[in-house]
Amino acid sequence: MACKRRSVANRPVDAVTAALKREAAKRGDALKPIEVVKVALATYLSLTFREERDEELAGTPRLESADAAGLRRGTQAAVDRLLFNANYWRAAYETRIIAACTHPESARACLDAVSVWTAHTLKLNTLSPDETVATFERFCPPFALNRRRGSHERTRAGKGPLPDFRTTIEQLEQHGEEPSESIADLRFLLQTMETEAVAYEALSAENPIALTVLFSILPAWCLQNRIDLVSGPWWDDCDVMSTIVDALHDRFLELGFSDAVCQYFHESCYEALDAYHRDLSSDPSPFADVDIPQLITLVQQAREDCPNFEADGYGGTLPPWLISKEQLIWNILVCSLYGPVSARPLLADSPDLLSLQGYAGKTDVITELAQTSFMRYTADRIASQADQEFATFASLPADLRDSSIAYISSIHRKLDTLGYEVLPAGSCYPDRCVAAFTASEVECLAILEHRRWLRERQKAGWRYGSSKDVEHKRSPYLVPWEELPDRAKEWNRSAVRSIPGLLASVNLAVVK
Repeated sequence: MACKRRSVANRPVDAVTAALKREAAKRGDALKPIEVVKVALATYLSLTFREERDEELAGTPRLESADAAGLRRGTQAAVDRLLFNANYWRAAYETRIIAACTHPESARACLDAVSVWTAHTLKLNTLSPDETVATFERFCPPFALNRRRGSHERTRAGKGPLPDFRTTIEQLEQHGEEPSESIADLRFLLQTMETEAVAYEALSAENPIALTVLFSILPAWCLQNRIDLVSGPWWDDCDVMSTIVDALHDRFLELGFSDAVCQYFHESCYEALDAYHRDLSSDPSPFADVDIPQLITLVQQAREDCPNFEADGYGGTLPPWLISKEQLIWNILVCSLYGPVSARPLLADSPDLLSLQGYAGKTDVITELAQTSFMRYTADRIASQADQEFATFASLPADLRDSSIAYISSIHRKLDTLGYEVLPAGSCYPDRCVAAFTASEVECLAILEHRRWLRERQKAGWRYGSSKDVEHKRSPYLVPWEELPDRAKEWNRSAVRSIPGLLASVNLAVVK
């Protein structure tokens, strides 16, 4: 029987699209979002390797680790390791190790020492979603030196890539397989790696939550542009990226995530992709030779100097493409594991908008929240059989629309009183997000809101009246909280109870 030959795509995007369709047909509901990314990258790498292979066969075989060779060929096991960042030290130091060694055999021995997972398969397709996340958090970011190969020791004398690298250097020196200059270069690399590892361990000690640490490290990796996870050419292929984003969006919908959350993920990815390709430069990274601990410090300082960095970038201190590239990588990698609710914010959105009075631009977020809040308030009035003078937000007089917007702008101050803050959903670990307030917190926030409203209305010329009269600015609710009718108190309680859900509608979160 004749074999059916699969047609070969000429463009990476065509190959990726066809591979995703085949995998979806084969796996159906069993296909995890992270496997969408895996299949796409494996296909992309396999195609580009075929294009390079003829040139490679005609020249001198390149010196590289087995893991790097597998990755170039698009081997799915190697792509597993890339996505989990399992062989981080190999990816970050391979070219420098090769350059330090005089003999290819020495370089291969050193690369084997830091490529501890090359001989193992992480078997992404066999892991449950929880197991997949646990594996990701084990390896990416590389918290500690000795968590690999099962060592439970806390000292750096235990098993792991760096102790193994040290042992290999000692053996090369003892057997005279490398000149003293090469041994010195290798020892310098080892020292650099250990300093970097200390920086990772310090971040982990400050906050053991993997996503929080990754949030600090990812831009530093992008600046140095050495590891496969961030330096892969697929990030620069707009068509391939668009295909992956669309496939993830569709898969999230199939898995039951809400339309709004999926749409926000989709728009966030495309805005980051557009911004990245707008600012993309062919010039080599000026930070390629800067050590990771220094880069982490640079990013932390830039974030302090530019608190609105999620929306506006890092100012002039760091490349303009950095914020969009790290957001793009985060949204594809992290969301494929943790779901679309972890998407980094649209560059046009920012929780800082809630705290800016009279802000001239991007007011659509505040207005949208004010309209949503007004609809909830109207429903509460109808439920309590109270008179409702205005049917829609648009029909409100200008001063009452301003009052609704002022309520939204005051949310962050009331939350700050209880030790909460407003952050983009997905920029912090889910355990920090607050879905509902306690009864005592609701009461406190309701009192604070009534006092704020009371001051605002009095300043606007409103006075107490036995019945509400908008024309003459009279209201029966211009009284202290203790004298407020019960149904009016409940309107305030209902308003503050709705804050987490209200902010979630624009992908913001109340955070501890």
